[in-house]
Amino acid sequence: MVSSSSKRSGARTRLEHMIGTLRDEIITGARSVGDYLPPELTLCEQFQLSKKTVRKGLEVLVDEGYIEKVPRIGARIIGSVHHETVVLKFGYYPKMVREINLLDMIDAFQQQYPNIRVQAVPVSHRYDPAFNAERLRTDNLDVVTINAHDFEYFAAPEQESCPLEPLAPNDGLYPFLAQPFRTDGKLYALPLVFTPVILCYNKEHFLEQHLPEPDSSWTWEDLRATGRALSNGSDRFGFYFHLPSGNRWPIFLLQNDIVFRKDGEGGYVLNDPKLKEALSVCRDLVRDPQLFPVFLSENDSDAHALFLNRKVSMILCTYDSLNDFRSAPFVYDIAPLPHYRESRTLLGAIALAMHARSDKKHAAKLFIDYLLSHRNQMFIRLNTLSIPSLKRAAEWVGEGECVANRPYRFHMYRDIIPTFRFASTLGLPTDYLLQMGQDLKLYWSRLEELEPILEKLAAKFSAGNDARS
Repeated sequence: MVSSSSKRSGARTRLEHMIGTLRDEIITGARSVGDYLPPELTLCEQFQLSKKTVRKGLEVLVDEGYIEKVPRIGARIIGSVHHETVVLKFGYYPKMVREINLLDMIDAFQQQYPNIRVQAVPVSHRYDPAFNAERLRTDNLDVVTINAHDFEYFAAPEQESCPLEPLAPNDGLYPFLAQPFRTDGKLYALPLVFTPVILCYNKEHFLEQHLPEPDSSWTWEDLRATGRALSNGSDRFGFYFHLPSGNRWPIFLLQNDIVFRKDGEGGYVLNDPKLKEALSVCRDLVRDPQLFPVFLSENDSDAHALFLNRKVSMILCTYDSLNDFRSAPFVYDIAPLPHYRESRTLLGAIALAMHARSDKKHAAKLFIDYLLSHRNQMFIRLNTLSIPSLKRAAEWVGEGECVANRPYRFHMYRDIIPTFRFASTLGLPTDYLLQMGQDLKLYWSRLEELEPILEKLAAKFSAGNDARS
């Protein structure tokens, strides 16, 4: 039986919630000066309060100077006598400035909500559990951009609780994008953009050699044969990608249906014929001197530079990296990845999340909703080569394009959605997958055989799990 004191406490909490919500909406501009608040009965239903308690809350807002009572009409907003400004701290990946014109959207938000100032804080990619767990607290961030890799750390079992606020789903977003941001039946981030790995190619090189362009039927052997024909053996090669990238070489594991299994002792089974076979397919491509250049790239941008300088004819890239090719001095297009046993590609997504301990949750939710609105998702669609997460905006076709060099097959991603897989499909923690890529450099460089590398990795993973537990 619920005591009367508990009921009073619950009503008091709901009353404070109503006052705080209405106050925040007025301060942030969500409710404009001159507008009327909803009728008292509507507020009663919304906040589960009695009419008497709602009136008590409205009197608080009258005393604070936010509203005035108009007899027989309602409560009219007259503004804030304090002229308060809400400062919202937003942690974002710097690359999003270029990929979605993020700063332009922030400026537009502040114009629409002049009482909210967005303090944009660049947050670098660091796949370090301690760093990612602490950055919300140390930087006092209210909203953050977060990818599936980072979310894996926020939701790790060793965390007492997820430091992010659960959010209501947005039915307009592609539903498959929410999968990596759910845990314990709750959704903690709303996808903003997504980017599958695809094949990008120089159409002019294919035309010069009278070669058919890539299509969804291609295998890696088809790519190898065509790439050799495109290479001239000196200053132009058929194919390239940044090999150690955690979003490149694992594709060969996905296409051979690899799912890492625990070994019963805290580690993972790496002595797997299917794993060795997938790594062998990757190795044979990158070791082919007639196909793949001997070039020590530091990141994906090096592969993009080779492509733009016509040094390679085909590269692996992501949709968001197509923004680097807006001014390409040649005609290019995109195609699905070649396949091995399965037609699969890696999918990346960047989402928006709210700090559970933020004291500006209403303003934070306004900002998240603003970036996911049809207006701003269409802004991304029209002004960039990134794919917005709102299906209606992403699949829009019509006049108004602001990007001149959009590839002819831009909407190809819709046809390959069944091939999309997040890296979590492999069943290996992200930091282990990245460690694996680093150690495999010795294998790809012919400096060590695969067997001893896998043995060392198995020992590292076992020790790593001991440290985690």
